[in-house]
Amino acid sequence: MLWSRKSASVHDRVRAVGLDLTASRVRAEALSSEFRPLVLDEPATELQLFISGERRVPVVGQAAVAICRRWPHLVCSNFLASLNQSREWRMGRHTLTAETALGLIFETIRKPVIAETESIGLALPAYLSPAQVSRVAATAHRAKLPLKGTAVGTLVVVADHAAQLLTGSAHSVPPPSADWVVPLRLEPRPAATVVVVDADECALSAVLVQVNPDRVKLAASAAWPRLGLKIWKDRLLDAVADRCVRLCRRDPRDSAEAEQALYDQLDDALDRARAGQRISLTVRTAHWFQDVIQQPEEFAAHCHSLSRFAGESIRDFINGIGLVVPPTVVWLTDAAGRLPGLVSAIHTNTSEATAIEVLSPSAVAAATAALVPRWLAGDLPRTHLDSVIPLELPSALTHRAQPGAK
Repeated sequence: MLWSRKSASVHDRVRAVGLDLTASRVRAEALSSEFRPLVLDEPATELQLFISGERRVPVVGQAAVAICRRWPHLVCSNFLASLNQSREWRMGRHTLTAETALGLIFETIRKPVIAETESIGLALPAYLSPAQVSRVAATAHRAKLPLKGTAVGTLVVVADHAAQLLTGSAHSVPPPSADWVVPLRLEPRPAATVVVVDADECALSAVLVQVNPDRVKLAASAAWPRLGLKIWKDRLLDAVADRCVRLCRRDPRDSAEAEQALYDQLDDALDRARAGQRISLTVRTAHWFQDVIQQPEEFAAHCHSLSRFAGESIRDFINGIGLVVPPTVVWLTDAAGRLPGLVSAIHTNTSEATAIEVLSPSAVAAATAALVPRWLAGDLPRTHLDSVIPLELPSALTHRAQPGAK
């Protein structure tokens, strides 16, 4: 992983917190002298954007994920992109809109966040419209979150590492078990171009960001709902269930409990596959059980059509912009980097001169936290930063990047 932040050893009240909100989850990083993650859904640091209507009071997070396959009619998920729309989720006695669902998320995280800070920044997906961003901000204010600014998360993370990009000091780290090596770049550059790929319940998305000595600019963006995270998990669940049928002539999808138990193992399975480790999945019902062993290459094979489509879509996205030279680097968020075969598919469909790198889980939230002091100082507008972020780079770097500078 790239750019993982060292955790502070002493718990103290911090000046800023960065929230990274996607259609799948929200993550928070606190900034004092160092960065550290906040626990939003004990014991997990991330709060999943799933809401259960099973009980008298809606329940948010992992408790809702735990029934999403057993009782899907009682779960609200993938609602972020439905903001400012009339869609409703009816779950027993509860009826939610996207806005009320997001309000429950913000109310859930309010206590751990305000225990740390009076200033937060919020990173959002690039595919949200201006009207939807306004709804997010209004909902956060109603939940009494001390919001100081919002920005496109993928733009923020590029701004946070602009100096490394321009000095050529960003390291290229291929994913574990990869059998190819991407190029190291050590020479200074007058400018750089970065493509950031993300994945959540709503879509696979990409942005192209131009990096100059004085600013970063979002030049283009795209989203592919047919490649959202749920689609990949559905494909894997179906493939493992089909393997189970071949092994013992029993289908875990015939049992809501067995399907839920299989789904619950997928996140750990994705992490093991990315690390090049063997995957053992257990399917169990009241009357039978079966262990299904998978190798990382089998997971990649199950998702081959998805990864190929994704790689070709990202290639067409880049080519359609008409760049004079290939992108300097393609960054995948942690969520995108976990998708089987995606890194290899992007490598196949991009120039050999383009590095491929995977960000740490905390990269976007930490970059957003680092931006909060600039909002507080008035260096950045309080409007949503969705196109340009001015940079604060060392004067020596700015001088070196000027044409003819020595």
